[in-house]
Amino acid sequence: MAADKLQQLLQELQQQGAVITSDLRDALAVALGKLPLVSQQEFDTQAKILQRTREKLARLEAEVEIMERALAEHEKKNPPTD
Repeated sequence: MAADKLQQLLQELQQQGAVITSDLRDALAVALGKLPLVSQQEFDTQAKILQRTREKLARLEAEVEIMERALAEHEKKNPPTD
């Protein structure tokens, strides 16, 4: 008799555990759906774009530095006459 009651309680607990687990999974899926997540592929694509942008910026900065030096040298040789 007591074994039957224990068995019944165990089955009920297992059922309740399954329900709770299902509810938690659903809640987690909803919460994750609201997060601003991107796929690994999108992340990798954006990382590559960022790397190319950094490289281009470095090239442009170097070009500007060369032009600034050339301008300074030109102004040194040909000072503005007011």
